[in-house]
Amino acid sequence: MPNTIKIHYVNKSMNQDMPKIFMFMRNEIPTFDALKDGVAWKVIENVGRGSSCNVLYPIETMVSASWDERTCQTAMMQSTIGSRYTVLQDETGITITNDGNAGNTRSIDVANDVHVEGGISVDLYKDGKLMMTKNTVAYGQKATFVLHPKLYWGLASEIQEGAQISSAVLNSDQFFEQDLEGVSEVTVSLYGNAEDGYQFKLENQR
Repeated sequence: MPNTIKIHYVNKSMNQDMPKIFMFMRNEIPTFDALKDGVAWKVIENVGRGSSCNVLYPIETMVSASWDERTCQTAMMQSTIGSRYTVLQDETGITITNDGNAGNTRSIDVANDVHVEGGISVDLYKDGKLMMTKNTVAYGQKATFVLHPKLYWGLASEIQEGAQISSAVLNSDQFFEQDLEGVSEVTVSLYGNAEDGYQFKLENQR
């Protein structure tokens, strides 16, 4: 798999409402609820009929932790599936460090070893943008992320990049699943109209 996947979006729909296109990723654990826990990683706006937009999806995922209502944050560090990270306090203050293997070879684990009011939030990033978060991780607890190479597309009237999907005004709670395994470049188009509805379609990939 390449370091970065090129995604080409084309608007081929008859939509006149100018919805926002958003993309997010799922945490493949049983308790994950996309409508409650999902984060809008990328938002595409103002791409009119026949127009297009390019998005780069890096394979690399970064991890960090924040506390004190997100006013303070550790440095971002590259994460690896199957690894464990710990947020701790050393002689310099609160930091994040690689701490061996995760409990599952398919997961990324981040443990909280600091006493801070409200616990910590653990955040994953792609392309410098928030893609997934776990809030209120208490002292002695951990956040677990199981990531598959899949991207999900949706339509919303109101949504902000980096915000949780629960805060959005969605046009539908049905999402288009795109498998990125073994893909280096792909085109996804939006089709449809107000009468028949709208749908994303995979046009081509290599």
